Order: sequence, then C-alpha cells, then structure tokens
Amino acid sequence: MNYSEAVEVCRRIHHEYGTSYYWATRLFPREIREATHVLYAFFRVPDEMVDTVTGAKHLRDQYQVAQMTEGLSSLESLRVWQAAWQESGKGTVHDPVLSAARELFQRYHIPEHYATDFLQAMQQDLTCSRYGTYEDLTRYMYGSAAVVGLMMTYVIGFTSPEALPYAEKLGYAMQLTNFLRDIREDFEERGRIYLPQDELKQFGLSDDDIENHIADERFMAWMQFQIARADALYEEANQGIALLHPRGRRGVRAGSDLYRLILRKIEQQGYDIYRQRARTSMFEKIKAIFL
Repeated sequence: MNYSEAVEVCRRIHHEYGTSYYWATRLFPREIREATHVLYAFFRVPDEMVDTVTGAKHLRDQYQVAQMTEGLSSLESLRVWQAAWQESGKGTVHDPVLSAARELFQRYHIPEHYATDFLQAMQQDLTCSRYGTYEDLTRYMYGSAAVVGLMMTYVIGFTSPEALPYAEKLGYAMQLTNFLRDIREDFEERGRIYLPQDELKQFGLSDDDIENHIADERFMAWMQFQIARADALYEEANQGIALLHPRGRRGVRAGSDLYRLILRKIEQQGYDIYRQRARTSMFEKIKAIFL
C-alpha cells in the first residue's frame, strides 16, 4: 500500500470517529489536511484498543489496520502496537496507519518522544481510572492530549518555539471538553472518572453521584467550575494561533471553536450530560467553520 492509499484509510477513520475536527480540516490546504487525517488515525487506533474490544475489532475488520493485535488483550495489543511503531522506524512496517504516520514524522521532523508519551498515556488508561487532583490529571493529559497539539504544530509550522505551550493548552482544553461531554459514557462503559476527585468532594459530590446520574445544584456548580477552566484554556490557547504558519491558522481556530461549542451545548441543556450527550448539528458545524 502506497502513501496515498494509507492516507485514504486514515481519512476514512477520521471521518467516522472525529466528525467535529474532520470538518474543520477542510480549511487546511491539502497537505496539512492529509497529515491531520494521519495523526488522528494514529491516535484513534490505540485509543480504541484501550476503550473497547469491539471498537478495535471494528477497525481491524473495516479498515484492515492493527491486524497484529487480533486475539490479544488491550494491554497486549498496545504493547504489540508500540513495538510495531518502533520497528517502523527501521523501515519495517505493514500497517497503513503506522506506515503513513512514520512518513509524517520523518517529513515534518516531529520529535519521536511525542509518540512514546502518547502511547504511555494509553497504557495508563488501563491501570488508572481515577485522578486525585488536577495536577495528577494534567500529567495524564500531557500524553493523551497535549502532544496531539504539539504534533500538529510541527505539521502546520510555527514562527517561534513560543507556539508550543499554546498548542499544549489547546490539547488540554479539548481533552477537558471531551471529559465533560463523556462523563456518563466513561463511567458506565469503562469505569472511569477523569475529573479530579478532590474537586468532586469540594462540591459535595462523589462517585456514587456520577453512578446515579445526580444532576442537582451541586453538580451544576461543579460543571460550571470545570467549563470555566476549559474556557480559560481555550482563550489562552487561541492567543498562540498567530505564531503558527498562516496556512494553518484558520483550521486550528475552527477546530478550537467547534470543540468549544460543545461546552455551550452542555450549558444549553442545563448541564445535564446524563440526559443526553452534548452534540453539535451539521448546521452548527458549518456555521462555526465558515461564518
């Protein structure tokens, strides 16, 4: 499979799983858009290994990726995937996602340790289901989200290394948005509560309240606190967009705006993320991107 064919596999994965940011990539020139599809697939495949057995099977069956992980546990799959990634650096690669990602890392001189940090965070998901403090959570989010922003910064190009901390902030903001949107799903399907335990207690909440879908005044106040933190991160991150190459600025801003819109949807439904998942309509996506 050549690079163009591998990119198409990555694009299809991105289209199925990452609709919000997929549409924002339309504002990128073709080269960056294709690179974004590749990075998304590079992140998504191991994420599915960690989250669901059926999700990983779907990727194998539908896209013929990660075939080497068939029949393995989540932890074994991650280890085999990481070993295959390391081998790809020696020119030995048979997986379309790993093949495209390796070419991307070489083309844009993306630091290798970003991939290592990400895969280590995925392994942490298998052993850690609670975080005591926001500082604890931030250490996890660096590998699971901040490095995503950092890799994209290398792809887009930047005028100053000062752009990198802003990219980290955008990764944190988007990850927190995901955590808030997916509180119910993460607990019921994976037994995880990502938001800090000490902050739950600060607002008089507990794991039992999450399990029982309690969305009272305490929960609303806690959600408002978390949303304010995410909004502040978006504001700070957006200040760094001017440090990116002009060809990528609109796409990054659109991605930021689209993800931030999820916070507004949570507010509109009275913070009750148990009743329904906060989703943006296609019209809202188009409006945020093009208007």
